Amino acid sequence: MALQITTIGRLRSLFVRGPDPIFLLGAGASVKSGIPLAHDLVEKIAKWRYCLDNGLETEDPSLRRSDWYPWLKMQTWYREVGEQADNYPDAVENILQPRQTRKDFFLEMLDTQVEPSSGYEHIAELMARKSIRTVLTTNFDPILPKVCKDNKQLHHPQIIQTKSDYTKLSTSPQYPQIVYLHGSVEHYTDKNTITEVNEELDTELVSRLLPLLRDHPLVVIGYRGAEPSVMKHLLINHAKSADNYLNGIYWCTRNYKTDQSDSLTHLVQELAEEIQGNLQIVPIDGFDEVMGALWQHARKQQPDYHHTQITAAFEVLTELPYDLEVLTESSIDDFDWPPMRVRLLQYCDRTGIPVPPVRDNNWFLQLLCERDIATRTEGGDLFPTVGGYLLFADTPQNHIQTAQVIISLNGDPEWVEKILDVADDAEGDGEKMEGVIEGNLWIQLEEIYELLSRVNQSFLLKEGRHSKYVYPYPPDALREIVVNALVHRDYEKNEPIVIEIEETYIRVRNPGGLVEDVIKRITDTPPKKIRDAFETEIKKGTRGIRGYRNPVVADLFYGAEEMEKAGSGLSDVWRESEENKNEVSFGPVDDNNAFEIKISRRPEVVDTITRTASSSDNFTRYTSNLLEVVSLPDVIWHAGTEARQAKEVWEKTEANWLPPFMTYSGKLFTFDNLSIPTNPLYAVIDPNDIEKLTVEEFTDAYGERCFVWILNECFYRHLKAKGLWVDKDRMRAYFPRTEEGPRRIKYQARLRRATRTVVKKIKNYWEHKSFRFRFERFGDVWTLVMLPGYVFTTDGRSDLLEGKVVNRLSTKREGRDYNNVVHNDLVFWTWVLSGENHSIFVLNMDLTETQTGMIPLDKIHRQDGNQIRIRSNLSATVAPDFGDDAWGIKQVETLEANRLAQLESEFSQEVSQLEKIEDVD
Repeated sequence: MALQITTIGRLRSLFVRGPDPIFLLGAGASVKSGIPLAHDLVEKIAKWRYCLDNGLETEDPSLRRSDWYPWLKMQTWYREVGEQADNYPDAVENILQPRQTRKDFFLEMLDTQVEPSSGYEHIAELMARKSIRTVLTTNFDPILPKVCKDNKQLHHPQIIQTKSDYTKLSTSPQYPQIVYLHGSVEHYTDKNTITEVNEELDTELVSRLLPLLRDHPLVVIGYRGAEPSVMKHLLINHAKSADNYLNGIYWCTRNYKTDQSDSLTHLVQELAEEIQGNLQIVPIDGFDEVMGALWQHARKQQPDYHHTQITAAFEVLTELPYDLEVLTESSIDDFDWPPMRVRLLQYCDRTGIPVPPVRDNNWFLQLLCERDIATRTEGGDLFPTVGGYLLFADTPQNHIQTAQVIISLNGDPEWVEKILDVADDAEGDGEKMEGVIEGNLWIQLEEIYELLSRVNQSFLLKEGRHSKYVYPYPPDALREIVVNALVHRDYEKNEPIVIEIEETYIRVRNPGGLVEDVIKRITDTPPKKIRDAFETEIKKGTRGIRGYRNPVVADLFYGAEEMEKAGSGLSDVWRESEENKNEVSFGPVDDNNAFEIKISRRPEVVDTITRTASSSDNFTRYTSNLLEVVSLPDVIWHAGTEARQAKEVWEKTEANWLPPFMTYSGKLFTFDNLSIPTNPLYAVIDPNDIEKLTVEEFTDAYGERCFVWILNECFYRHLKAKGLWVDKDRMRAYFPRTEEGPRRIKYQARLRRATRTVVKKIKNYWEHKSFRFRFERFGDVWTLVMLPGYVFTTDGRSDLLEGKVVNRLSTKREGRDYNNVVHNDLVFWTWVLSGENHSIFVLNMDLTETQTGMIPLDKIHRQDGNQIRIRSNLSATVAPDFGDDAWGIKQVETLEANRLAQLESEFSQEVSQLEKIEDVD
């Protein structure tokens, strides 16, 4: 049914005409006074019991969601699907037992140090004026009685909490009365469990309330209406005896819109069905705002409207972990927002935090505060914490200078150059190379992973008549070692992490030794023997030894599935190293001022000529040529159009720029909002036929081929914005020559800046480094697949050489490339596409080409939710071996230098013959 909607002005009139209103308050009224809502209470109950069972302090700032949430998920009664608040009665019934435990918990939760919000101050003022005589509440908190007591003009408020208090309840009270519908925690009469919230309220209490509800309007604020005890057995079942509440029930709801009736609980909808127009919805900004407006009206002043802002209590705490401290000299504007949003959504998914369908900046800002990634000061300014800055700042080294990783490579020059990306025309730097990895912790993690994937290439181990592929180091152990260094290092110390890579071992040293929580587990150990005792304990198989110097960083790494918080990391490193025949040692050094771990390479000596890089049956462990599409637009807009081809659309609009679009089956499709008349595509569509589909709905209706078509149109724009030529027929891109001739590009390779020649002249033709591309879906994940290659032109730009000979010689040209060369090309092209963004980049579709070059356009049609974001890291992982497929990355033998020269000469001759034939024609 369609619900009637009214305004705050209607509430004001309740104080002027007719009987005085009764107010029913729910948990939402107490949020700003420090009392958690039902969904927050579920988590606080779980955390409280987790701490109780493990002998921990609930106020310990190092205790994070990733510690207790896995325990909560294992409870058989817990439901991850649906509203978190729906778990509240189950949590009370299953966790807060015995009854004394329940009382202790609620008394602790209700003892908030936060001052009562302005809404409570205003309701007390209205009670003092006798504008409000009766307040019903489903809460247990003492906030309203406390505020009433502090109000000098409000005398003798009646508090009805237990059965013995019912005699105080009156239909025409001399003094204001506060009725606790769910009883008292102090007297063990509170109602919270499944049975209690479903059973009827006390019959005597209901009989005394019904005359009040029949003869007075009821204003409901901050109450969901989910408990049958209040909704069913008080309001719905007694609607007829209360004359269907003829004075009206005014249900206040935050930011309610006409098409959101399904956002109300089924019991509220049932009540509305029962009493029809006597229930009206009042959209409000919040409890404080509506009570402020009513108080201003009572004082004959104009109401002062304020929209709710995100607030966070700012307390000066002592001995906070360093990553919880506030960086007031920095700004959240320093955050790299696109990848941060992706990481936060990933964190919410793993830790069970509900995510709204529409996520605006306010929601993300609130999440930043809740997770201690940022903090709002008493003055209202928002600043990053140290942990937040390390995780999400584009360049955290601006304020935390030593938050970097030093890489030291030492060995045979040929081995060093093989690990590093040596440019086409660059010389190696000898047997030792040092470099610095910076950026935020995610960037550092990916850079280290990528480098170690080069060091840890598999080889074929022959054992008698059997052989198998093995790794010099167990990959999962290396991952644990890297994460351990980044998460547990002491960022207050003025020194970086150092990763020393030799041909026979890898050593990682990070500032900061064992934290106190870990040392306590190694009892009766002299300081000088802590290292030996710690290593011995781990190698015995002891698990669960854990402690976190940086709880914010550890929490987010857990949410990103980069680590588990089970205290098993080093145990796994030891076990995997034993199985892989690696020697490993670890522990604190330098009087526990640093932590060091050293893992030795497998003992076998590998033949550098006959070894295989990574082949194993049908799978290859190597850096893949797939870039993950981490977010797609929320919807695809479409409308009818008379244009049948893209050329017609351009001609009819006469625009210099159009959003990426596709015409198909009499419709025009685009990611840009077609309902906005300023969208240039609006001129060629039927405005009465505008609709939108989700990606899933679109692919179901039109197929993945059409969806890839639109993705390609977007990607073409991005390629052109990067200065690349696009060959749409062959789905490949490349750089054109410069006015002077060859084109060389400087870029960031592994550990250093490098130079790559991407266009060069070879006799009478031009050779361009290029890459082919396509979008492909693997399961639920869309990816951008790339394969480096070559393009040959006669003019260094767009005049492509054609013919079978070009295809044959191009294949031979590509055939000389080792896997490491192909990988270096992939690193280069991802650098080009991402614009040096080492984490996630957004496709740039807002440039257009004119006679004066590429010009930027205002993004007037594409909102944040309609962007395409791609992860710019090539993940080292297990991927299918494509064999001879042109899209695969395969192992090939090296061509000698003179063979390459012969190939280029042969190619040049073939080109000359083609030109002669064309001249004859």
